[in-house]
Amino acid sequence: MSRVRRIGGAAVVSVLLVALAACTGQPRGQVDASSCASPGVTDSEVRVGVVYTDSGALSAPFAPARAGFEARLAVENEKGGVNGRRIVYQPRDDGGSTAGNLAVSRDLVANYGAFAILQSSATTSGAAKYLADEKIPVIGISAEEVWSSYRNMFAFAYLASKGLPVDTFGRFVKEHGGTRAMVIGTSTRLTGSDLNSHMVKSLRGTGVQIDEANPVVEFLPGVTSAARLAQRMVDQKIDTVVSGGAAADIAEVVSAARNAGVRLKVVLTATAPDAALLEQYGQVLAGLVFFEPFTPFESENPGLDAYHKAMARHAPEISDPNQTVALAAYINADMLIRGLQEAGPCPTRQGFIDRLRQVHDYTAGGLVPTTDFEADFGQLRACYAFVRVAADAKHFEVIDPNYCGTRLSG
Repeated sequence: MSRVRRIGGAAVVSVLLVALAACTGQPRGQVDASSCASPGVTDSEVRVGVVYTDSGALSAPFAPARAGFEARLAVENEKGGVNGRRIVYQPRDDGGSTAGNLAVSRDLVANYGAFAILQSSATTSGAAKYLADEKIPVIGISAEEVWSSYRNMFAFAYLASKGLPVDTFGRFVKEHGGTRAMVIGTSTRLTGSDLNSHMVKSLRGTGVQIDEANPVVEFLPGVTSAARLAQRMVDQKIDTVVSGGAAADIAEVVSAARNAGVRLKVVLTATAPDAALLEQYGQVLAGLVFFEPFTPFESENPGLDAYHKAMARHAPEISDPNQTVALAAYINADMLIRGLQEAGPCPTRQGFIDRLRQVHDYTAGGLVPTTDFEADFGQLRACYAFVRVAADAKHFEVIDPNYCGTRLSG
């Protein structure tokens, strides 16, 4: 099976938290690094905390994050680090709970003295206020709306957002023949209902029809009847299925719809099916489309080449590096490095935050569309890579590596 990736997390999307700055009023480049006395910063190193979910119900999708973090930091440390300082880190497992996230984050700041925190978890909200109050830079996966609330938190993409909706998803559906859509939500922790609400607005904003009284149809695998939903599609003449969740969450519904004779022109989800799901459903999932906020693994890209080399060298335990959470964590670590570079030879937490917010052209070496950490703060991306399951249901094809829409007024 060619380059079918295992999915870690619900949409990807991700970012590392970090704090940087100049610790004196002297001009950048004229500060003696040995005199810097910022928390977590010594003459030879910068301490970073790594928080990810390695146990509990959410461990499977988030576990690969540690390898992505480690690979990117190891590459930088081989070059001598940033301004002569190696980046050292302490990993902590939050167990997939908000209480656990707060406990380990507090320990990393109070006892380890972390300069910044890298987060790969769906429960970052547990520590968000504490880390904001302490002015700790945070970079990570924006799996919760809280990422768009605190300016010390950095992400390269937001799927859970308080910002404006975009017409990108509706425009894509319409261009591919979709006219009447059913938006399916699930109770899975990783599939944010917030993204489904954005999907609804995107579809409405482009003239794709949805049920006005019940715009998001909840489906719980094993509990809700997929056959009944399929009959509802027949009755409503549905030709499009959209979900802000994972392909695995709606595969049963898509199968039932096809069995009921529903001619689906578009099936769109926030994450790809993994190899096991393709093996289970086969041709049923052929043509399913998913979107990604970074360069898809199927692309020829120097940034992806660097990522694969780094993973092979520094994370050989990951047999398949084509995992979205691992790549997102790698990008997050790269954001941390960029922030430290911007902060200068004597970084401070507030300085890191201020300087990184002023970066308007971040691309992670070509892995993500150009990101403005100020203008894009808390906002959904308007551009994504759209990828589909090929006709043989054994590999993926890139439809458009950078399909763009516009932000809607509300």
